Amino acid sequence: MTNTNHFTFTQGVNLIGGGSVNEQDINDIIKSGKNLFCADSGLNYALENNLVVSGLIGDLDSVGSQKDAPYPVLFDQSQDTNDLEKSLNAIKAKYIICYGFLGGRMDHSLASFNVISKSKQIAFLIGEEDICVVCPKHLKLHLPIGTRFALFPMGETLAKSKGLKWNLDGILLSPKGRISTSNENVEEHIEIWIDDGLALAIFPRKILPKIINQWPF
Repeated sequence: MTNTNHFTFTQGVNLIGGGSVNEQDINDIIKSGKNLFCADSGLNYALENNLVVSGLIGDLDSVGSQKDAPYPVLFDQSQDTNDLEKSLNAIKAKYIICYGFLGGRMDHSLASFNVISKSKQIAFLIGEEDICVVCPKHLKLHLPIGTRFALFPMGETLAKSKGLKWNLDGILLSPKGRISTSNENVEEHIEIWIDDGLALAIFPRKILPKIINQWPF
């Protein structure tokens, strides 16, 4: 086992957690060819599917002895952070595609939204049907007309948009007030401005490659 305290990459990487992971997730990880990191028990999915592991991160309470592990291991025993937060703190990459952190227990999914909201690392959470990522202050995308889009505020958020069916014209969004879900684009070119606050952008999973290719990293 080789101990380390961080991992640095100039391109995107994959991260797999111990939550809900399906066959599509495994296939997407394989097809991407990206380095794969495991958050604690996410290692079990990797080993079961003969995936090449670039590193293991966590308090290691859900995996066997890593004494002879052929990959680097970052041991973090803090009880104040979960496996996703430990991983985002340890990996510095252009972006991280995160599998196994949504679905299953609702409190775990909510915790994942909380983690990406406060992290400086760009992280795409992958669900069975959707992807979720923190919306940048200014987002420009070209998408097929009729693409489903949602903007969920994590606090009071002032947002504007163009190209959507229901545009946000300086509307104040709030988890306890107005939100912007079940929206879609009526023009191929859309723009979102977050003037104040923070919101999560949610898109259909099938357009992840389009999103990544246009994301303002």
